[in-house]
Amino acid sequence: MSVFFVRKVMNKSIVKKVLVFLVPLVAVFLLCILAVYVANNISLPPCITYTLFHINCPGCGMTRSVIALLHFDFLLSLRQNAFIIFGIVLVLMYYFELVLKVFGKNFHFPIHSNKFIYTLIILSVIYSVARNFIPAIAPY
Repeated sequence: MSVFFVRKVMNKSIVKKVLVFLVPLVAVFLLCILAVYVANNISLPPCITYTLFHINCPGCGMTRSVIALLHFDFLLSLRQNAFIIFGIVLVLMYYFELVLKVFGKNFHFPIHSNKFIYTLIILSVIYSVARNFIPAIAPY
């Protein structure tokens, strides 16, 4: 009975370890296919903030930035919206925390602290204001 229990627990941990690598790869692949489809076949609505107030919000250009990344045009991606880097880094940090947790390590990046969140909000506001006054960082 105890051998069966140990084997069952080991199988669950192996399945978790395989899934923690397999699921994100499949998700990224499917999201890339979806993004290419959307970029080629669907006309996305304009930014509501820009339409109403004629100012660029922190998210303006994010869709074009992701599409440029999918075409491996990194400079155009940064030109459209530099906050894409923060998004990628945050997703990778959360993913690495998940991987470490599955492998039994209890490690946390500082992204869970209020200080980090407030810093990100302040950077977002500064970036939003700056991109409305400096044409070189405004999306086109």
